[in-house]
Amino acid sequence: MTTYDPSAVENAALSEPQSEDFRFYKVRLSAQDAWFGAIIAVLFNALGMLLEIEIIRKTPGVPVNPAILSFIVALALLAALLRWRKTPSVRWANIIYVINTAAVLTVLLATNTGFASLDPHWSPFQASKLGCLIAAMVAPGFGVGLLSILAYCVSAFVQFQFFIPPEVKTSMDTAEPWPIFAFGLAGVLALVYRFRRAQLEQKFARVQAQNFAIKQLASAFLNIRDLMNTPLQVIELSTRILRDPSASQKSVIDNIDRSVQSLREINSVLVQHEKEIEWRTNR
Repeated sequence: MTTYDPSAVENAALSEPQSEDFRFYKVRLSAQDAWFGAIIAVLFNALGMLLEIEIIRKTPGVPVNPAILSFIVALALLAALLRWRKTPSVRWANIIYVINTAAVLTVLLATNTGFASLDPHWSPFQASKLGCLIAAMVAPGFGVGLLSILAYCVSAFVQFQFFIPPEVKTSMDTAEPWPIFAFGLAGVLALVYRFRRAQLEQKFARVQAQNFAIKQLASAFLNIRDLMNTPLQVIELSTRILRDPSASQKSVIDNIDRSVQSLREINSVLVQHEKEIEWRTNR
């Protein structure tokens, strides 16, 4: 889930490579969006583990400690995210998201086999399928989102092939474990769509920022042209007067000095705009 913040999108766009062919998988979300995505992912973990603990209580024999530990990890991560929400970081949002995903996968690896053997009503790998879709919606980066989706798919496939007893497999849906890969594919496509959209938003924001800068500079140069007219007219008139031997040279020279000073002030304004152009080019 990406919240659209024009200023944040513009900052993210300006931080992207200026090449027009940068790929969607290289897009960096704004720090605020990445941080928000990590918060949502951690909340999913915390609330999901509460439900998992309640389900485990009704299925004796399935270990509950992994779910409790994952819930504690989610609370700790949530506390950290809220503590530093005013200074968000894309890098730390990715790290926290990976830790949170690892905690969820640990619980699924520890409990799925127990559910398959002890709960006749267990629906195979529903949490993993949900994880694929959540990763597509809230991952703070394309790379960690893709890795999360692959981790959910591969872990479910490995569990089905090597950890679930053969007699249990016969009672499961004959389509398993292939539906998890269908959810994984859907998650990957949704992730691609999300970051492709972010790429277009950043390109649009960059064009808007460049157009705004051009309009500012054009307006400044028009103002400078108007300001230069008066000193130039004064200098031109003064040179004509100086050619007249009977004219008072002191007053004419004073007028020229004032005009030169005005031109110097205008030149300082031009230097400031020149530095602004160089700064934008370097970014």
